[in-house]
Amino acid sequence: MSRSGNSLMSLLSAPVYRLYRLWCRSLRYTEINRAAIETTADLGRPVVLSLWHDELFPLIYLKRRLNIIALVSQSDDGDLLAGVLERMGLETARGSSSRGGVKALLAAARRMREAGLCGCVTVDGPRGPRHEVKEGAIFLACRADAPIVPIRLFMERRKLFRSWDRFQLPLPFSRVTMVCGDAYRVECDLHDPDAVARECRRLEDILNGLTPPETKPEPSPFQRFGTLLSDTTCRVSYGFARLIAKLGFSGIRSFGKGLGAAFWACLPSRRRLAAGNIASHLDLSPATAESLARASFTHNARSFLEAVLAPDFGLDHPLLDVERPDLLERLKRGERPAVITTGHFGAWELLASLLGDVSDHPRLTVVRTYKNRVLHYVSTRLRSSRGAEVFGHREAAFPVLRALRKNGYAAFLADHNTSRSEAVFLPFLGEEAAVNKGPAVLAVRGKALVWPIYLMRDGDRYRLVIEEPLDTLRLEGDADAKTLAVAELYTDSIARMVRRAPDQWFWMHNRWKTKRVMDD
Repeated sequence: MSRSGNSLMSLLSAPVYRLYRLWCRSLRYTEINRAAIETTADLGRPVVLSLWHDELFPLIYLKRRLNIIALVSQSDDGDLLAGVLERMGLETARGSSSRGGVKALLAAARRMREAGLCGCVTVDGPRGPRHEVKEGAIFLACRADAPIVPIRLFMERRKLFRSWDRFQLPLPFSRVTMVCGDAYRVECDLHDPDAVARECRRLEDILNGLTPPETKPEPSPFQRFGTLLSDTTCRVSYGFARLIAKLGFSGIRSFGKGLGAAFWACLPSRRRLAAGNIASHLDLSPATAESLARASFTHNARSFLEAVLAPDFGLDHPLLDVERPDLLERLKRGERPAVITTGHFGAWELLASLLGDVSDHPRLTVVRTYKNRVLHYVSTRLRSSRGAEVFGHREAAFPVLRALRKNGYAAFLADHNTSRSEAVFLPFLGEEAAVNKGPAVLAVRGKALVWPIYLMRDGDRYRLVIEEPLDTLRLEGDADAKTLAVAELYTDSIARMVRRAPDQWFWMHNRWKTKRVMDD
């Protein structure tokens, strides 16, 4: 798109940009329903961001992870704004309702279709009337075939100017809350003035209907003390975990043996569940199944304790052996995005630390979050200690897709029971199980290689087992068929590893709890 003009305002854009960045860095931002933008933008499709002119100031600082083209007027003030926006990495299209507007909208729509950019429009600018939607956003949404996302920005402390729009300037160090409405599509004939007017009023009503969240009351001294105590407990607990790590691998091995025996004695219902699962799914005698179940309790206890060793365990560790070094080198090259699947098998907590050593590309580990705040804090710090970010499975979809678009890596534990809405039903160790389809869906959408990887114990050493990856680009059929193929891959892979070393799997988990309903 065209660069900003050569007026004095344009020449001032560099110092104004530096001041603007400094100003915005002092603000505290809260974003509500940002997923309304990213759900579409993460798929490379355009979106029209629509907001009031007086609330523009803090928005352009919230552009992260979005490629935006903004409509800017051809006035002297527009030269200054365009210069600032372009220095921030945004594209601009110059025009307004009074001069060059149609040409700018057509150019912006073309760039949105070609590059998947998000268009940004102040719907009542550049001259008002204030908070009265004009046709520009409707025209742009139709021509770019893009949904509209209405946006409001609420500033905790602000200066109001006596301009036509009563422009709002957030004061330094104040809080700014961005509230996004749900994305919706415009369906109207641009040659029908009445239809366009109706869409303008519709957008106007939605914008007016967006309200700031309720302000939470100031915490009482007792609540502040409770928060301080909780934060201190988290930090002390992490320090204690690192102190336990001083035991080293041999000490943790001995500690795990004792802890496993305690679990075996204190958890009779889990003991019966594990032995019963082994007997029925591996077709073993009750005595053999009980022996394997007891050994699995020891392995599981070691797995949890080994989390404290994660910061010290990398690909160059002397206790680590790699079963297929050729596949490891291929994985490290990072030529394609990678979805790594594993299970609650062997030393799964240590496997998370190895991911941090694989590459400098984005690396994510997706886990089920602990409800206990202290346990969540400690486990997250340990798992991320070698560079891999940790996300709870409920909020992982967008970060995973962003990482995969950058040839990154995302690792999942794919052997836990899940709800029907999140599952595909597949045979696992001789019985149908609810298999989590989330990793498969994200792998297909991210056009990734799917790598089954495990860290099994081999005596006092650890063996990294890497299986041949599945290329989702080579799968045939629709998205559902591809998702099913990927889910079958990691389910069958986990079953092979369980049969290879049955004492190292998490048998006390009720893996086959969720059943298919008859209508399925």
